[in-house]
Amino acid sequence: MTEACNEQTVSLKADDHDTASLADPARDHGPVVGLEAVLANKEARVKRQRDWLKRHGMPLVSFSVNMPGPEKMTGISKQIFKQGVQAIEAACKELGWTIAGEQILLQETGPEGIFAIDARSAMMLKKQMITIERSHPLGRLMDLDVLDESGKIISRKGQQMPRRKCLICDEDAVVCARSRKHPLDELILRIKEIVNDEQCCR
Repeated sequence: MTEACNEQTVSLKADDHDTASLADPARDHGPVVGLEAVLANKEARVKRQRDWLKRHGMPLVSFSVNMPGPEKMTGISKQIFKQGVQAIEAACKELGWTIAGEQILLQETGPEGIFAIDARSAMMLKKQMITIERSHPLGRLMDLDVLDESGKIISRKGQQMPRRKCLICDEDAVVCARSRKHPLDELILRIKEIVNDEQCCR
């Protein structure tokens, strides 16, 4: 069941701008957001997670798109997000897990969603989200965090899984990000290539 929410919620249906952006990546731009807005959104996300844990008392999936740079809400980021939502819903249906609550937010700081899922355990839910990240054509661009009933984030390390690799050089993504090893333009171009390749292979 998808819950109504009092925060900004927008349909994931593609509009003309999104379609044009996918056809011509050079036109794919969104509002520029600063560090202050990004940090404020992180605080709001944490509060939302706490509220949902109290309300549902079950594991949560917190989903956002790995989109570097100041433009977070673009046609490409919305396409990645739409497919991620579909992958989460399909996996739950296949495994017989009930989605007790689902909230989709499309904001200037980027698309994100929160899902309360009645899975067998938070660990099993995390394994399934890692499967999506590893096997979906756009999975490398999805950030699917899982929180257990106490609010603890289940890490890849806790699942004996390797850390995520860089989109450019296949080294540790965290190390590359911290050192700013790759120019922003190169990262954005690589993301657009991945999305366009996925579109062509449909």
